[in-house]
Parts: sequence; C-alpha cells; structure tokens
Amino acid sequence: MAPTTRSQRAQSPPKTPTRSPIKRTEKSTNRRYRFFLAHEERAGVATFKSICDDVEITTPCGRKWLKQRDQLKDLAWHTTRKLSHKLGPKPKATKEQIQALVDPEKNPVRDQPLAAQITFLQIDLKERQVQRRLKRDTNGGGIYKAAFVQKEISKKNLKERTDYGIHWQPFTIEDHWSRIFFTDEAHIDPTSQAAPTRMRERGTRYNSENVVERLKLKGSKFHVAGWVSWWGKAKELIFYNDEEDYKEQPPMPPKPRRKPKRETTPEYEHRLKEWEALRPHKVDVYVGGNHMTQLYYTEHILPVYINAIHEARCYYDEQVHWLLMEDGDPSHGMRKRGIARELKDKNWITNLKHPAQSPDLNPMEGIWNIIKQRLRRRIFHSNREVKEAIQEEWDKITLEEIRARIRDMPRRCDLLVKTGGKAIKSAMW
Repeated sequence: MAPTTRSQRAQSPPKTPTRSPIKRTEKSTNRRYRFFLAHEERAGVATFKSICDDVEITTPCGRKWLKQRDQLKDLAWHTTRKLSHKLGPKPKATKEQIQALVDPEKNPVRDQPLAAQITFLQIDLKERQVQRRLKRDTNGGGIYKAAFVQKEISKKNLKERTDYGIHWQPFTIEDHWSRIFFTDEAHIDPTSQAAPTRMRERGTRYNSENVVERLKLKGSKFHVAGWVSWWGKAKELIFYNDEEDYKEQPPMPPKPRRKPKRETTPEYEHRLKEWEALRPHKVDVYVGGNHMTQLYYTEHILPVYINAIHEARCYYDEQVHWLLMEDGDPSHGMRKRGIARELKDKNWITNLKHPAQSPDLNPMEGIWNIIKQRLRRRIFHSNREVKEAIQEEWDKITLEEIRARIRDMPRRCDLLVKTGGKAIKSAMW
C-alpha cells in the first residue's frame, strides 16, 4: 500500500488518543508489616541488622520505618505518603514562632529593632529571612508606625465624655455640627514629630495595643491658632509665642587660657578642671501646652474667631444660632468669668461645652495632623521657612477634608457611649 501524501493527511485531522485515568493504588505493606512484627519479637534477642536482613530491607530503611512508627503510631503500619510535598530542608523556625513576633502578649519588645526581637524570641533566622516569613505566615506583619494618643484619661473626664456623647449622639450634621466654629491652638515641631514603630500586622495600627502616648516636644516649636467650620476656614493662621520660649541660658564662664611662662602643665590642667566644675547646667525647655495669658488671647486671637462668626451671621440666615468650640485652656476664660468671657458676651457668642482631655472630639486636631504629616517630608533652613511652609500647607487644606472630619463626629459620639468615654483613634485623627 502506497504511503499517504501530505494533501491526504491535511484532509483527515489527526486523532489524539484519549488519556486513560491514573490509577492511584497503595503498594503492598507486607514487608513493612513483617518488619514491625519481627522487631517486636526479636528486639532484645537478635541484632537490628539481622532483623533487617531476614525481612530483606536495608538498615537505613528499617530505621526510617521505626521513626515513622514513633511519629504516626498505628498509621505507620500502612503505606504512608510523604509528610510534605515541599522541597528543601525542614524550616529552622516554625509558623508559631513567626506569629509570636506580632503577638503583643508573646513579644513584649515589639518597639525594639528587629534584631533584638529575633534574639529575645530565640529565632534561628536572619533578618531578611524573618521579613519574608512575616509576609508569608502573617497578615503582612512588619515594623510599622504606631498611633499616637494623649495621656490616660481620668475617671472624672471619662464620665464627662460619655455624657457628651449621649447628649450630642442624636444630632445630625445639618441641625448641629454645621453650626459650630471649631477652634484650636497647636504647637508644631517639625524636628521631633516622627512616630515610634511597633511590630504589628497590617490594618492593626489603631488597635489599643499599638497606640502609644505622645512624647514631649523638643527643639524649635511654632505656636499657631486657627478655626474651621462646615462652610470654610480661616484665611491666615495666627502665629504667637509663649514666654517660655525665651528662657535665657545661664552665662558661660570663659575658658581659661594657658600661661606657658607663668604656670606648668599640671597647674593649667588643675585650673581647667575647676572651670569644668563651674559650668552651669543647660536649661531644657519642654512644651507643656498653651501657656498664653488670658489678656494675650483676648487681644490677639479671640477677635479673629468673633469676626468669623459675625461674617457667618451676615452671610447666612440670621436665625441660625452659631456656636464657638474652645478647649478647656485657662486662657479661654471658660472656668472663671474674666475678660475673655466678657468679650464673648458683648458679641453674643455662645460656647459649646467641650469635655476635658478630648482632642479626639475636635475636628481641628485632624487638620493639624494633616499639616504636621506634610511638614515631615520637607527640609527647612530657617524659622521663616517653617512659618511659610505651615501657612502654605494650611492654604492647601480643602473644604472636603474639613467636612470629612466634621462628618465623623456623630460616629465618634456613638463610640463614646459604647466604650465609656475612652480615647478614639482613627485614620482621620
């Protein structure tokens, strides 16, 4: 028979043979069964090698079967598959050891460098290996920034915060929160605003175990004041200074000079030691909050807030009752009647009662956080550049960013009621 041509083969398509199913049958276990019986009967009488030779297996194979019997018990009498389909040696660290890194109860040194945490938990891996294992065995675990929170709230203020949430929880944006002028004075220190780090999983930054108390500010600090509302913000920030910023350092005695013709080297060293002992200590200045006087606040800052409310009264409906929210600083004159309170009464200004230790209930704090976060990305060479940058970042704040934080107030009041007045921390502020 003549072979088929190319044209004939093109007319008839090729036939692919059907794939037969793979038969997965277990192998016979007679030899393993006989080995276990022989080992139980002759373990103390005959040598291990003679037992293996009688069953026709090698000595390493017999040791392997005995090891499997210790691990799997009765299952080892049957043919077993491989315990792991992964290639390579057994990992040096278990999954539980890696997960212990992100567990606050098992890892009390989560704020330390990664090398110190590995040493504390006795993990036999290098840092790069631990970083890869954290991504694989946890929910993106790693060293991330922690969340800031103010100092612990007292029991008295916890009750005040809870009552505040119960009172304002039913009110909506339209009938309450859109009529408030939120004001605040902030201390901005771009040189020491970096947040501490914690070993944690992704999405757990605002959990209670990952929230740390805010440290005291050091270095050059700038004091600013401003206001926001549902309808706008201050055009320019108010920069002010505290008297504490200008504490003078004690005068430094001049360093003694050596007199080579009149004194010897030991005598000069003795005078130098006396000079070192007489050196005065440097005065450290820490920011403890707003230390301005009520007179300064009444003359320079409060009129700005009052003018903003007067403009809102002229532009919007006169029947709308506008409120001014201030924190409990003594300069605001809310605890005792003073010149600040008198100036508010003359201009028909009503204060919104604000509980103590509650920066999380002031949307203005959320705006300050935006500005501080953006300032950390910049480099400054003078105080003038810092002030210009603060005003520049303030101008970039949009009305939508302000409204997003005011819109979050009903939810925060609901959380106050549920948590009993505890501090609230979220991505907003």
